[in-house]
Amino acid sequence: MVNKVQTYKPTPCSGSCLFLLHVSCFLLVVFYVNMFQFWAWISRQLGPGLLTKTLPVVVTLLVLLVISFRFIQRVNRGYTINIVFLGLGIVGAFLALAIPDPNVPIKRIHVAEYILLSFLVRYTLSHRLEGRTLTVFTALVTIFLGVHDEMLQGFHSLRYYGWRDIIVNGMAGVSGAFLGHALFCFDRAGQGKAAVSAREPVRAGLIVFFILLFGAVTLLIIALYQPGGAIVSLYPLLPLATICLLIFFLHPGVVIDSRKHHGLQAVFWLALGLLIYPVLVYFMGIEFV
Repeated sequence: MVNKVQTYKPTPCSGSCLFLLHVSCFLLVVFYVNMFQFWAWISRQLGPGLLTKTLPVVVTLLVLLVISFRFIQRVNRGYTINIVFLGLGIVGAFLALAIPDPNVPIKRIHVAEYILLSFLVRYTLSHRLEGRTLTVFTALVTIFLGVHDEMLQGFHSLRYYGWRDIIVNGMAGVSGAFLGHALFCFDRAGQGKAAVSAREPVRAGLIVFFILLFGAVTLLIIALYQPGGAIVSLYPLLPLATICLLIFFLHPGVVIDSRKHHGLQAVFWLALGLLIYPVLVYFMGIEFV
């Protein structure tokens, strides 16, 4: 019978250390953006046949195989597992593989990349979060990093911005969050009381602000997509900028203190960072496609 709980005890992590871990997650996104040339080169070497189309799927299957092998190891050692979330994670990965443009099959590599990224995000957040909260914010933070990925591609000479890839990145991030939850990766079992006492209760007003934040980010994503060229107006930035300012002044603890609502803090700064891209386009005349 599977009933043991494997306790994860992270090494003490200061605010600066945690900041560097979040920076590492973002740098991995930058690395992914610039890896496209490598994958494109491999595609050219393999030719236009079946190998090129199946390569990203094979890489994703290898990632899922390693995760499943880890899952089986935990079962054999008698540790707690969650087979439902394992199944949801695997199904999510295959759904994400079906979304990219079939004319550019190499884009399916995003699925494997963002599943791996979600595990790094989960490790980073595990220094402040645990349980279902850890899983929820692993998914949310990875989704927002996927939006940054597409924004960065808008400035890349060989890439372009598109909402379909944001959906792929997000779905792969959710898949990875589910897989991490299934394995209880980096979950601080047995330390929940201390972790909960360090946080403030989430007020209804704060929840409303973050719902509006997600809506403002969605509006920005849609407004930036202009096949004819760069965005020419800053009006779509106003809702996001306004909500970020309100959160900053009305709930400063969420924004500044890494021990209170750390998941919301990570989401806030990633959302605020999205304002940089259209501002650069508008004031510096940088091409965004």
